[in-house]
Amino acid sequence: MIETFVEIDIDKIIKNIKAIRTLDETAMFCAVVKANGYGLGSTEIATEIEEYVDYFAVARLNEAIVLRRVGIRKPILILGYVSYEDVDTCIYYDIDIPIYDLDYARKINDHIKDRVNVHIAIDTGHSRIGFRDFEIEKIKKLRDLEHINCISAFTHYSTADEADTSFTELQTQRFFDVIDQIADDFDIDFLHISNTAGTIKHKKILDMARVGIGMYGLYPSDVIMAEREIDLDQSFVFKSVVSFVKEVDENTAISYGRTYITDKKMTIATIPIGYADGYPRALSNKGEVMIKGELCRVLGRVCMDQIMVDVTGLDVNIGDEVIVYPDIYKEANKIDSICYELMTAISIRVPRIYKKNGRIISIDDYLGEIYED
Repeated sequence: MIETFVEIDIDKIIKNIKAIRTLDETAMFCAVVKANGYGLGSTEIATEIEEYVDYFAVARLNEAIVLRRVGIRKPILILGYVSYEDVDTCIYYDIDIPIYDLDYARKINDHIKDRVNVHIAIDTGHSRIGFRDFEIEKIKKLRDLEHINCISAFTHYSTADEADTSFTELQTQRFFDVIDQIADDFDIDFLHISNTAGTIKHKKILDMARVGIGMYGLYPSDVIMAEREIDLDQSFVFKSVVSFVKEVDENTAISYGRTYITDKKMTIATIPIGYADGYPRALSNKGEVMIKGELCRVLGRVCMDQIMVDVTGLDVNIGDEVIVYPDIYKEANKIDSICYELMTAISIRVPRIYKKNGRIISIDDYLGEIYED
């Protein structure tokens, strides 16, 4: 038996992709599967959704190589840094890279013998990576680099998930101001600007939407959820089981540091999940799990491998199912975090169980245990 696991419904991911694509049926769809598919498993998901998307995006080279090695053939874009020494590997695996600095581009050009497909990154206000609007001449000099093949340009929104749209509009204007100034210098095939929020709320899809969190069925913010024109279906459930149930007296200390002392007789259930599984220690004395349809509060500090919860008044037994995040947005808000962080924090020792058409199609257990039917 697998006691703690994430269950991923592939059909729901495909449903979400199709729903988002209705916003602009002519645009390409880039599935963002960085950070191990936002914690859900990049290779299994990418394999199952490849026919429904046009591009994949990751953050690092090793994430892209993993996709190629499992047979992904659609274009792949790395969104972050690639060492110039590794660009030959990108060429070998047919992986696109971003270019956001002239000296960096020159180093790459001097190091490689074949052409690499690049996307020109424009910093319009996110202040992460990208050429800024006063670096037009630097961008234009990319055309002199024979091994740098500029096929696209892109930017990234910083506040597209907020109610105030003014900065998103400013970023959009800055992007097109730059594109207008370099359009005659490059044979750019397509432009992409929107993350999930930019796609769903602002419809700034251009030639391609880059969709991450929305593909997995979560909204980037409460604002996007409230204003949505399409419904997304959460594609995963983080589950565990009750491993022990006990009655305790008043004045009983729970967990490390005695941060919770019972004020009455209580029933306590132990759950085999902890911060080593990616359940945040910050949820100590704050988190809630669901057992038999009821919310049960975490008592005391989250341990490395276990938590204790209050099940007083409930008929709870060893082996009962536990929903770890009954409302992932609410749990994230309790610790001043976001659902992205809780998803991507799910650790390597938690098996991922994949379902399609109502049945299990595979189990990925990264620790190498083998489960038989």
